[in-house]
Amino acid sequence: MARTKVARSLAQWVDYIQTLHHREIELSLERVREVFLRMYPNGLPYKIISLSGTNGKGSTAELLASIYNQAGYKVGKFTSPHLVRFNERFNLNGESVDDQSLLNAFERVESSRESTPITFFEYGTLLAIDLFAAQQVDVAIMEVGLGGRLDSVNILDADLAIVTSISIDHTRWLGNSIDEIGFEKVAIARKGRPLVLGLTNPPASMLNYASGLAAQLSRIGQHFDYSYLDGDETWQWSSAETTIDNLPLPFRQQGVQLSNCSSALEAVRLMSNYLPADKDSICQGIKNAMILGRCQLRSRKPDIVLDVSHNQASVARLSQFLNSLGNTKISGEGATFRGRTVAVCGMLRDKEIEVSLEQIVAQIDDWHVATIHNDRGSRASEMSSVISSLCGSTVVEYDRVQDAYDAALSTLTADDCLVVFGSFHIVGDILEYIN
Repeated sequence: MARTKVARSLAQWVDYIQTLHHREIELSLERVREVFLRMYPNGLPYKIISLSGTNGKGSTAELLASIYNQAGYKVGKFTSPHLVRFNERFNLNGESVDDQSLLNAFERVESSRESTPITFFEYGTLLAIDLFAAQQVDVAIMEVGLGGRLDSVNILDADLAIVTSISIDHTRWLGNSIDEIGFEKVAIARKGRPLVLGLTNPPASMLNYASGLAAQLSRIGQHFDYSYLDGDETWQWSSAETTIDNLPLPFRQQGVQLSNCSSALEAVRLMSNYLPADKDSICQGIKNAMILGRCQLRSRKPDIVLDVSHNQASVARLSQFLNSLGNTKISGEGATFRGRTVAVCGMLRDKEIEVSLEQIVAQIDDWHVATIHNDRGSRASEMSSVISSLCGSTVVEYDRVQDAYDAALSTLTADDCLVVFGSFHIVGDILEYIN
């Protein structure tokens, strides 16, 4: 029986796809692959780079997309979650997809879905695949949402796979050990194809899986690496075949972003037979790369930093970034402490809240914590209890993160730093509020 076509606005479509499956997350491939094969039985006409990892996927994806855009290719980039608008998940040539293109993709996916129940994220993956085919991109850069092996992005046979990092997160779905989580993440690799590992000490499960696939394994610290002198404005990347000097700092940051960028450059090298990019494109692409909510320095005097960090490793990275600003009370030797560091924070209940906050608690003078209003969100009182057990700093509770932000902002002097972190929900709400 033919389905009646329903005209929906973009907001109505986004609401609708959250009702199609009774679970928010269901790690499987059968249902979404069934729909995909109806849509594209002969495969896809573009190259695919898939990225998994606990942290660093979004940054690495943005660096790759920016480099390939600069080299003159049509590039699609799929990431999640969005911060403000659903359109942000689908990037075409450096811009979020327009409403009409997205509405057209919704119609095409829904027509092929028939009665198959799929989750919100699975629907998003199919939208990205279809949008990029409609726009005739040269390469699609696909960020895995959760895990890898059973994530909907893994219905695609990646021409190249990247695993950026591994740390303990999403234990309910991925396992309780680095070895278990590593196995889930590396399963986006394909037999005989390039696999880039951006972690220096990958667990045995990852190496064994790659060996079993006869993947073209490329590891940071072995097959490619980077060098950087503290205080320099440029850095160097090298592999067995080539060296690139005088590279701009990715996102004007050192540390983990140099590792992320190194993995991106290794991917560019390994894909050079299909998507060649010269040094000028690489340098300009790194310089142009921009991503909201990742150690985003929105203003100075006072410093306002927005970061979606929500687990132990990413909060530790945020701590290092705050140190680099030179106004935190445990900044490096020779740095001058200028003022106070004030936090606006909220986290999801299924995150390791205490161990994450331990990475940064010594740097924060005052805390403003807010409730996240969804089924997974922690209440402000729960956040306050954890912070009070870790330190003696002042903690003030709010029902709305916008109120927490306004209150924190009102206390700042030009020498202070305000850091908003803990969740995509928190940072997204504040970005929408201040914009």
